[in-house]
Amino acid sequence: MNKTMLVAVAAVAVVATGCATKRYPMATPLSAAEISLMDCDDLSLELVRAEQVRVQISETAEMDWRSVAGFLGDYGIGNAMAKNEAEAALNERIATIRSAQASKGCLAN
Repeated sequence: MNKTMLVAVAAVAVVATGCATKRYPMATPLSAAEISLMDCDDLSLELVRAEQVRVQISETAEMDWRSVAGFLGDYGIGNAMAKNEAEAALNERIATIRSAQASKGCLAN
C-alpha cells in the first residue's frame, strides 16, 4: 500500500509539472483588415482596452491559492510562463496599435 501511494503521488507530481494554475487574459493580435477599418478614435480606444488587460494581468499575478498550488506543482514555473506569454502578446498588440496610429497620422494631434 505504501509503494502504491508513492507511485500515485509521483504520477500527480509529473502531471502537474509545467502546468499553470492561473489563467491570464491573452490579447490577440490585430489583423490588417481590422486596422484598415479603424480610425484614430478606435485605435485610442483599443489602447485603453489594452491597458485594462495589463491591469488584469497584474491582478492575476497577485499571490493567492493558485500561486501556492503552482509553486507546489512546479515551483511556479507554469504560472510565470503563462504570465510572460500574456505580457508578450499584449506588448505585441500595443506595438501594432501604435504603428497603426503612426501610419494613419493619429499621433500628430
